[in-house]
Amino acid sequence: MTVPQQDVSARRDGYVAGRDLHLHVTGQQLSLYPEERFAAPLTYDRERPIFLQYLNPEIRSCYGRPPTARFTEADLSQALHATRLAVLATDEELILPASYLFEVPSLSIFLTRIRPLVVRGVVHYSSHIADLDSYVEHKAVEYRRDTRNPYELTPHRSLTDGLVWRPRYAQNTATDIGQSWGTALQPDGELATTLASIAGRWPATAGDVETHLHEVPDRLDGQAFISRFVRATVPVTLGAEERARIDMFLSREYLASYLRDLDAAIVADFDFGDFSCGIRQMRTSLADRVLSARSFDLGLRWLGIHDFVHRSARWPDLLSLRSTPEFGTIAAATQHPVLRARLREAVIRGRKRIRFQNAATIQQALTVVAVVANRLDGTLNQTDPDRRAR
Repeated sequence: MTVPQQDVSARRDGYVAGRDLHLHVTGQQLSLYPEERFAAPLTYDRERPIFLQYLNPEIRSCYGRPPTARFTEADLSQALHATRLAVLATDEELILPASYLFEVPSLSIFLTRIRPLVVRGVVHYSSHIADLDSYVEHKAVEYRRDTRNPYELTPHRSLTDGLVWRPRYAQNTATDIGQSWGTALQPDGELATTLASIAGRWPATAGDVETHLHEVPDRLDGQAFISRFVRATVPVTLGAEERARIDMFLSREYLASYLRDLDAAIVADFDFGDFSCGIRQMRTSLADRVLSARSFDLGLRWLGIHDFVHRSARWPDLLSLRSTPEFGTIAAATQHPVLRARLREAVIRGRKRIRFQNAATIQQALTVVAVVANRLDGTLNQTDPDRRAR
C-alpha cells in the first residue's frame, strides 16, 4: 500500500515535535534529546580569531575552484557571505596570511568590499617577516622556477593600507607540512593507499618508490610545499584520486599549521563548499576550531535576522551585534547539538514578545537577540542544577 506523502510528513513532524519535549518524572528529568547523552562539551571560544581559509587558492582548488581563476561575482558574493559569519563568530580579529596579498587574484576587490572592517582594525595579515620587501624576497625563493610565480610582481603595498600586521612565531608552514608528510606515508598513514597506488606504475629506473616519496621534502629544496611542486618531484603522472588525496592532505596540514600557531578557528561547512579540508574528522585536537556556517545560518533564520545579516546590515552593524553578550550566548548555542535544541525552544517562546517576524534594522536585530538570549538562559538554568545553584 502506498503511504501518502502528507502522512509521511505528518509522522515525521510528529516525531520531531515529540523528540523535542521533556518528560518530567518525580525527582528527575528525562530528556528525549537522543544526542544529549553523547554530545561533547562545548569548546567554542569566541576569544579565538578567525582565519579566512576560504580565500586560499590551494584550499579552494580542493573544492573544485581553479587555483588560478579570478573570483567571479558569485565567488565574491560567497566570500562576503562567509566573512559576515566570520565577523559574528568571534570577538577578536579576522586573519589572512600575507601570502594572500600576492596569491589571491581578487583580494583587492574583496578588501574594498570590507573596507569598514579594515579601517576599524578588525582585519590582520600574518607573516614571520614584518618588512614586505623582505617577505617578497623570501617567498620568491619558495616559488623559483615557477611559471606562475606571484612574487615576481611589485609588492602590493596598497593592499596593506589599514591592515594590522600580526607576527607568526612558529617555523614556516613548509617545515610543518614536511614533518607530517613522512607520517602520512607510513603503512597506517593517510597517504599509504596513495603510495601503493603510485607504486603500481613506478618506473624501475626511478629507484625505490617509498624512499623517493619520503624524500619529497628534501627534493623540494626549499620550494613551497604545494601540490604542483610536489607533483614535479614524482616521475609518474598522478591520477585524479591520487592528486585529490595529496592536495587535500597538503591543504589540511597548511591550515593546521596556521590554526596552531595563531590559536585561531575557522568558519567552514558552507552551502557552497566545506573548505575545512577534513580537520574536524582527521585532527581531534583541532576539531573544536571548525565552526559550522550552516549551523550559524540556521540559528540566524530561527531568529529572523538572517536576511538582515546577509543583505542589509552594514559592517558596523555586525560589529555592534557581535559585541553584545546576548549574541555571544546565541552564537555558542548554534554550535552544539544540545544547546541548539535549547535555542530552538527559546526562539519559540520568545516570539510572543516580538512584534515583527524578520528584523529590518540593527535595533530590531538587537531586540530579538536580547529576548531569545534571555529565554535561552532561563532554559539552561532550569535544566542545569549547577547553574541554578549559582
